[in-house]
Amino acid sequence: MDRYFREQPQSFRVAVSGTGIPACVGLDDDTTAYILETRKLFEDLRQVASLLAGLLVLNAAGSQSAGPHHPMLDAADQLYRETIESIHHARVTARAQQHHRCLLQASAALRTALTAAHSTVEIDPVLTPLRAAYAHLQRASNELPGFEMVAFDQGCCGRKS
Repeated sequence: MDRYFREQPQSFRVAVSGTGIPACVGLDDDTTAYILETRKLFEDLRQVASLLAGLLVLNAAGSQSAGPHHPMLDAADQLYRETIESIHHARVTARAQQHHRCLLQASAALRTALTAAHSTVEIDPVLTPLRAAYAHLQRASNELPGFEMVAFDQGCCGRKS
């Protein structure tokens, strides 16, 4: 109860409804808090994947600098380290368990891709786990609202059926 106006406190879900999370209806307050807590972590994992993909593009284009000592790889590594600890400490609700499992699987695949990128300039040892990580992130985006992935096939240059 509000001690000044004797009103019930607003639910957390209702209080954050203006945060851009679509379809919060049906989510409990703890799951909504989980979504707010892990949105940045999800974005950070996507950024790690993007940095690795960029490094692979440089490598495929024949860049001599696209090796284990490239600054993009260092940036990806640092962001990964900052993100993974927070993912492990997230307060996971029953509704968010599958989403969290997908984040952990994406994290593990990204760790494999980062390790491969540090040890080789070959594309396949990095690309294979990177694709797996992206697939896990796509699955995570389908589990809860607020975790959208870019759908390139819906863009102006995407393949039309």
